[in-house]
Amino acid sequence: MSEQNNLGPGQCGADREVFERVWRRVMPEDRPDCPFTLYSEEEKEQAAVQTMEGQKGTPVPVSVQPAEERKTELVPVPAEQSGGDGAVLQAFIADELSDWRTYQTLARRIPGGNGRALMGVAADERRHAGRLSAAYFLLSGVKFWPPAELELTKEGWMALLRRRYWAERKGAEAYRTAAGRTGDSALRELYLELAGDEEAHAGVIRGILERM
Repeated sequence: MSEQNNLGPGQCGADREVFERVWRRVMPEDRPDCPFTLYSEEEKEQAAVQTMEGQKGTPVPVSVQPAEERKTELVPVPAEQSGGDGAVLQAFIADELSDWRTYQTLARRIPGGNGRALMGVAADERRHAGRLSAAYFLLSGVKFWPPAELELTKEGWMALLRRRYWAERKGAEAYRTAAGRTGDSALRELYLELAGDEEAHAGVIRGILERM
């Protein structure tokens, strides 16, 4: 009875097994004060052999670079995934490219200073498309530059100029509306600047018609 009371913790039956498991987790290395043999001689020999083999021929694991230090790659984002701004930018780019081609064609039909004025408007529209395309690329990682569709009908060029006048007015309003809806301060500034240009284009067209 006295021998049983002198036994240390975990020295009896199932308690001993529990104690050994806990000790192995807390003290994984063999210690002189361990109340039992942590690893058998056979286990120690196997561990030593594995260590020697690892030093001789086992490849050294490649260290994994922390996620925050990895170089991030630009992943293209479709318009529908880049938020409402992406779809709006796509529509504006296509519209500006169409206007560019339309004014180029009109400028060739109208002689003199009026034709040169329209060629200047065409250059502005081309520049607008470039700025909007750059904004879209910054947002999505995709270069968006669709084919320019020519907006010409069988109507006379004066009737077409009248239609372009109202299109420029509506375009200015569309840019102001987009500026009020976007949460991007850089886009808001760009939209407001382009709205002013569209109003100026309407003024150029009005001046051409007044001089006819």
